[in-house]
Amino acid sequence: MIRTTGLLAAALLAGCAPAGSGLQPTDAPRTVEPVARADIVAELNAARTDPAAYARKARALRGLFNGDRIERPGEIALVTREGPAAVDEAIAFLEAQAPLPALRESPGLGRAAADHAGEQGRTGEVAHLGADGSSPSDRMRRYGRWSATGEAIAYGPDRAEDVILQLIVDDGVPDRGHRRILFNPAYTLVGAACAPHPVWRTACVLDFARAG
Repeated sequence: MIRTTGLLAAALLAGCAPAGSGLQPTDAPRTVEPVARADIVAELNAARTDPAAYARKARALRGLFNGDRIERPGEIALVTREGPAAVDEAIAFLEAQAPLPALRESPGLGRAAADHAGEQGRTGEVAHLGADGSSPSDRMRRYGRWSATGEAIAYGPDRAEDVILQLIVDDGVPDRGHRRILFNPAYTLVGAACAPHPVWRTACVLDFARAG
């Protein structure tokens, strides 16, 4: 069975409009357990602190391609927008990227991320705007004061590694905006949360900030 998508669905907000969410699911989603918050933060920090080593994971993903499809044994195949070229470009980026400090986990940002992930699990939406009209910065301000904020959302993955690789490869997003958020040196804090999603299986929200 094949799902026609980008590499993996994603949305972002950090000085630009949401992107990468114009996808059409072709099969019924299966129930999965949400990815653990701590696993996502650990995976993100592994990529930030040693990007050259993390390139090995991107190369493993590259090996799963058959044409423009990602094929894992026993899983639904994914049809990407850019094919393996996007992964090759991500590998080159990781090998050239200087290491960055690890992000500290923020309970307040985690609560903001959990609010949005849980809401999207109920509504089936794939955007940054909340049902009450709130922006990511609005939701983060409910739990603290921040001098800079950004949000990235990954739809579909049920493994922490796949969440981070999705956002690094950024298939179908010309400016690689998700990747720029993950490797933005201005951010020092992160909060993450995942929830089951009725269309895309999972929604994983990552909220980034610098303490204000």
